[in-house]
Amino acid sequence: MHVNSIVFCVTLFFYCFHRMNKGRAFTSDESQEARNNWMDTHKRTYYILILLSVVIVSIQLCYMPIRTWLVFIPVAILAAGYTFSIIPTPSGMKRLRDIYWLKTFWIAFVFSSLTTFLPVIFSEPPAAIFQPEVLFVFVRGFLFLFAICIPFDIRDMRFDKKKGVITLPVRFGAGASVFIAISLLLIFISLLGIDFLYFHLDLKPAFALFLSAILTMILLPLAKSKEHVLLFPLLYDSALAVQWILLLVLIRI
Repeated sequence: MHVNSIVFCVTLFFYCFHRMNKGRAFTSDESQEARNNWMDTHKRTYYILILLSVVIVSIQLCYMPIRTWLVFIPVAILAAGYTFSIIPTPSGMKRLRDIYWLKTFWIAFVFSSLTTFLPVIFSEPPAAIFQPEVLFVFVRGFLFLFAICIPFDIRDMRFDKKKGVITLPVRFGAGASVFIAISLLLIFISLLGIDFLYFHLDLKPAFALFLSAILTMILLPLAKSKEHVLLFPLLYDSALAVQWILLLVLIRI
């Protein structure tokens, strides 16, 4: 419970904090978009969530072994670099999300690191994170997260183009980006097979993860639609919840 709550609240904090900080630089077009307009009219909710997440994280850190900071420090640095301009370039200071298509890469990398390595290092020596089965979980998580983040880049294409942020959809287009996302999920499924055959992944969790990937692949083509942008979080962020529910249900059958 300590690990689960701190991962949830750290994610909640960074999401809300980034959204509030990002809102200061919205163009007039962005401010009028439904999701951003909702954020603007519910700022108090965001501030309450930020404060609540800070309180819970502060409490849960008391239960974290010192070695867990080997995960927390890199995650905090990368998360800060995603929101604030800390990278010097010839054209000025940049955020990590401004550097080519790495916007999605950093989200997937940070979240996968937190959800994979923190549970391991909480209960095992630091060297345990380099075990093959742990690295497989990390890579699988990274691929899944990368795939479900791509639709959000498709949604933001118009604004990213104006700001000069090069994402996969800006570079290759919406159709090609959906194809890349589906390809990542196919690799995810292939790694499941390798994990099942060589690293003794049980059949039930393997099937649950396989099913979640298939369901996500079915939803991905919807990302090319320019309508109903508020459904994006419901469709794609909920993919993580669906994956968790499938794991919980099938493992207990």
